[in-house]
Amino acid sequence: MANPQIENGYTRIANELLEAICRLNISGNEMRILLYIIRRTYGFNRSYAEIPLSDISSAIGVRREHIQKSLKKLSGKKIIEVRTYGGIKSQTISIIKDYQKWAVETCASCLLPKTATVAENGNTTVAENGNTTVAENCNTTVAENCNSTYKENTKDSIKEKGERKAASPCHAGGNNKAFVNDDNYKRLVSEYGSEIIDKYIDRVDKWAFRKGKDLGECTDVIERWLEQDGVKKNSPDIEEYKKFINDFLPL
Repeated sequence: MANPQIENGYTRIANELLEAICRLNISGNEMRILLYIIRRTYGFNRSYAEIPLSDISSAIGVRREHIQKSLKKLSGKKIIEVRTYGGIKSQTISIIKDYQKWAVETCASCLLPKTATVAENGNTTVAENGNTTVAENCNTTVAENCNSTYKENTKDSIKEKGERKAASPCHAGGNNKAFVNDDNYKRLVSEYGSEIIDKYIDRVDKWAFRKGKDLGECTDVIERWLEQDGVKKNSPDIEEYKKFINDFLPL
């Protein structure tokens, strides 16, 4: 039976850096390698360490050639620094602590898959941004209580042009690329508060605008982002989230 205790050793890492790592949009192998590098560096209270490929391969159960490729990707993304010495000694690896220099998108802006095909009502693609699956009811239709005649009025147009037409937004961002209908908006506000929900609507809307996509009714996207960001429901103190919003949801 496993019985880990900090008395047997622990890894000391700044919370700010750990949170930045949690938001990284990288592959599973890359994340496991990154965690092992942290174990071999910060786990021994040092900023870099000599780490042979064989050690990483044995620790995470991945073949050496895949380790080498993943290290090159992490280095190319400026997440780690790898120094080689021409066979004189093992390579040294260190974490680049200045996460603002990392050349990789984070989950704060990339929480949905890149693209996903929607078979119903003619929508060709729904732009996404980080996950491998798309919610079944995300963007397949526009809620009827936002525009009760929408589906009837656009049915023929959808078939002819093969694309979804945007309904009149109820609670939308400034670009009108994403919105939440009245019922869903009221429910979300009752669970999280209007300040948080308005910020997320605006955030999704700006993301859709940058990608050139008309996202439409985005309740499922917002709920996915809220869950991914760890925002709790029914907080008794809204001030608790003002710092979170300011820090992680830039305009």
